[in-house]
Amino acid sequence: MVSKTKAEAAPQEGEAVAKATGQGAAPAARKQAAKKTAAKAGTAKKAAPRKAAAKKADTAEAAKKPVARKGEGKEEAQPVGRALDTLLWVLAFALVGAAVFGNYYYTNNVVVDESVTGRLLRVGAVIATIAAGLAVTLFTNKGRTLLKFTRESYVELRKVVWPTRQEAVQTTFIVFIAVCVVSLFLYLCDVVFLQVVKAITL
Repeated sequence: MVSKTKAEAAPQEGEAVAKATGQGAAPAARKQAAKKTAAKAGTAKKAAPRKAAAKKADTAEAAKKPVARKGEGKEEAQPVGRALDTLLWVLAFALVGAAVFGNYYYTNNVVVDESVTGRLLRVGAVIATIAAGLAVTLFTNKGRTLLKFTRESYVELRKVVWPTRQEAVQTTFIVFIAVCVVSLFLYLCDVVFLQVVKAITL
C-alpha cells in the first residue's frame, strides 16, 4: 500500500511542481515581454527625431534643386548653316514680295471687274503667302533666337505674382487721386505764372 501511495504521489507532486513553475514563469515572461516592449518604444522614440531630421534634410535638398519646367529639359536646336540660313531668308523675302507685287499687278493689269468672292480669295491668298514667308523666317538663326526669347519670356511671365482685384482697385484709386492732385497743382502754377507774365509785360 505504501509503495502504491508513493507511486501515485509522485505524479501528483510532479504536476504540483509543474503548476508552481508555470505560475512563477508567467509573471517573469510578462516582465520580460514588457521590458522588450519598453526597449522597442525607447528605440522608436530615439529614432523618430533622426527620421524627422533626415526628412527635413531631404526636403531642403529637393527645394534647392531647380524645378524642371515643361519644355526646359529639351536640348536647344543647333543653328543652321550659313548657306541654308541665306536660302531661307531669300525664300521668305521672295514669298512676301510675290504676295505684294503679285497683288498689285493682278489688281491693275489683269482684273477688270472683280466679284466679291474673287476679291476674298485674292485677299486670302495674299495673307496666306505673307504668313508662309514669315513662317519661313522662324527657321533661320534669327528666327530661332526669337523663338527662344519668346519661350524664356513666357517662363518669366508665369513667375509673376499678379495683384488681387482689391489690390488693383486700391492702386488704381490711389493713382487717380495722385493724378488729380498733380493736375490741380499744375493748373494753379499755370494761372500764377500767367498773371506774373501779364503783370511784367503790361
